[in-house]
Amino acid sequence: MNLLEFKRRLMTDPANREPEMLEARAAGGEYAGVAAESDRFELMLGRALHVPAPHGLADEIILRQSLAEDDPSSGRFGRWPYLAAVAAALALAVAVTTFTGGERSQPTLSDLRQHIAWHWQHDGPQVIAAANAQASDIGRIEQVFAELGLHIEPGLLDTVRLTKFCPTPDGAGAHAVLETESGTVTMYYMPRTHVPSAPARIRLDDGMESLVVNVERGSLALIAPAGVDMPELAREIERQLSFAPVMTI
Repeated sequence: MNLLEFKRRLMTDPANREPEMLEARAAGGEYAGVAAESDRFELMLGRALHVPAPHGLADEIILRQSLAEDDPSSGRFGRWPYLAAVAAALALAVAVTTFTGGERSQPTLSDLRQHIAWHWQHDGPQVIAAANAQASDIGRIEQVFAELGLHIEPGLLDTVRLTKFCPTPDGAGAHAVLETESGTVTMYYMPRTHVPSAPARIRLDDGMESLVVNVERGSLALIAPAGVDMPELAREIERQLSFAPVMTI
């Protein structure tokens, strides 16, 4: 199993104990580092979500319910449940920030070519078929992009038929289908992936071609039939993108 496939499986199923996953974990080197990082994050996430109830919480709630300060009409309630919820949210935020904010090695151009080829083969045509079979959900489209800190202008938004979260070499990204003047175009937004030598062209199966370019934050991979003016298409799309200060995932 190659390293990119190992990363993808850990991303979707960190507890996977199939023989080939166990063999990869035991391979040492970069595999051991990736596995250790995944295990650390899962441990932090578990701890963040496990917030034990303070001792005597039940008695505290019952007592406060009998006091005037817990009058529902006043909007005042006991503080312990609120504080426990805040603690859980804060711990989770720290865990995610620690995991995503540290120094991470960027994929090589060879890794990126392999990932995009895999991604297209895995669900590229199927997602286009799904986009053609249903009406666009603008609210959902904007939500996915917003979660990744990306805003697209109305002119470009009107061309998007479907979008969903997808794996990238460095975490979550967006997979979108656009209906442009050049025809149907697939776009992968990879918010944490920087292309070592952009722009990069990648030839795919079935006469398709990908152009990968760096943007203000992360990179875009555009996929269309060979012959489409991909550089001009990339420039037009870039002009209609803006980036929020912080991503939420």
